[in-house]
Amino acid sequence: MSIIRQTDPDLAAAPLVGQAELWPPGSMAPHHHQRHQLMYAATGVVHVLTAVGEWVLPPSRAIWISGSTEHELIAKRHTDTRVLYIDTSTYQMPVGEYCVVIGVTPLVRELISACTELPWDYQVESPEGRLAQVLIDQIRALHQDSADLPLPSDPRALRIVDILRREPANREPLSELASRVGASPRTIERLFQKDTHLSFGIWRQRMRLLIAIERLAYGESVTNVALDVGYESASSFVAAFRSVFGNTPARYFKT
Repeated sequence: MSIIRQTDPDLAAAPLVGQAELWPPGSMAPHHHQRHQLMYAATGVVHVLTAVGEWVLPPSRAIWISGSTEHELIAKRHTDTRVLYIDTSTYQMPVGEYCVVIGVTPLVRELISACTELPWDYQVESPEGRLAQVLIDQIRALHQDSADLPLPSDPRALRIVDILRREPANREPLSELASRVGASPRTIERLFQKDTHLSFGIWRQRMRLLIAIERLAYGESVTNVALDVGYESASSFVAAFRSVFGNTPARYFKT
């Protein structure tokens, strides 16, 4: 993925700057910015990876990436993305290395688009500065989403992660998966609980649902996606989806 920016956003004079970026399929190597980032995919799906987890960003969601958080970006298809860079000292926002997915309202979507067109040298006390402040106020009020997949650190657990990424419909019990990587089921369960704070079963469900989110965002049918990620029926998939994300798939993708 090759992206040409106007300048280094960390050196911009204005406290909130950004731009629209058209991404071809590919990845951007791990990197970080001094500023916070707010990233929104107007079309397509963006994957964000850090050392501790993965996030999936469909068009109905934005992701807040805290300043100095090292992250990798992946777009599997062409993606029309809006990226904002926010000074860490101007606004009272949470600090620390983390990522948070938030639902995007129609107002926030338009504010993000407008802010990508602001000059990179406006003054805080200006119409542009006031527009940026409105966006920050809206971000603070947005609902945080569960669209993250924390990752274990142990090599044996990570091998299971790789197996299930390649085979999301895999229904092998934990005992068989653990045997494939040379560990006991009890050990694998303990490793997932320690590193992800989720039981293996809940983690597996979330992984399936995040894979499903990407495919649903590209217009695939609920029934086909449900079967391909290991559910026996569309109804059982929708029930699981609602239990994690609080909405049916149809409502989740509405902005």
